[in-house]
Amino acid sequence: MRLFAAIVPPRAVLDELIKVLQSVDAPAEPATPRRGLFGRRRANGTHAARQPEASAAHEGELDRPTAAEMYLPITHFGNVTLGDSVQLADALRADVATWSRPEVHFSGGAALEWPGDESVWAKLDGDIDALMTIGRGVPLVVQRLGFFVDRRQFRPWLSVGTITAATTAPYLEQLVGALEAFRGQDWTVESVSLMKRLPKAEGPVEFEEMERMPLAAA
Repeated sequence: MRLFAAIVPPRAVLDELIKVLQSVDAPAEPATPRRGLFGRRRANGTHAARQPEASAAHEGELDRPTAAEMYLPITHFGNVTLGDSVQLADALRADVATWSRPEVHFSGGAALEWPGDESVWAKLDGDIDALMTIGRGVPLVVQRLGFFVDRRQFRPWLSVGTITAATTAPYLEQLVGALEAFRGQDWTVESVSLMKRLPKAEGPVEFEEMERMPLAAA
């Protein structure tokens, strides 16, 4: 089975972000091409921004996950056996119980931040040091056991959608601007979730939450 660790925000917090996304309409007027969020994308020759017609709508400009699909990935563990998954969960559970519970909120946005990135991101603010302790700690626990660990660095960002071939630069800039202006409610990270990817022949990747491992009590 393929396992990974993640932080799952409360549903009320995700609903706030979804309302921000829904509040953004595509630009009503064509805009003059300029360098910006799509500059690096044009350089790579992919998803070149089109200029919208005056009556264009935002439908189809962003592939958005459902609330149930929105989480902050910490690290992937690769394909493990059932026996190894029990060992991994036991070790992870013990260390997670020693880490403090960060108080955070969503504030700020970004998009297309590195080569190959096609996401729009909502950023977390607040007790980021404690959050990064979790993000760095999970891979270390698994490495001690000799399991595969995804070496990509944890970022306190949540993907709220991915661009499509129909995404326009003005719409994307408005969307990031709305996220930059947004300040969500405070919430406490109370647990780390152990997630399992479900086998599927085609279509979107599906997963299930196997366990929520509580962080240290306040």
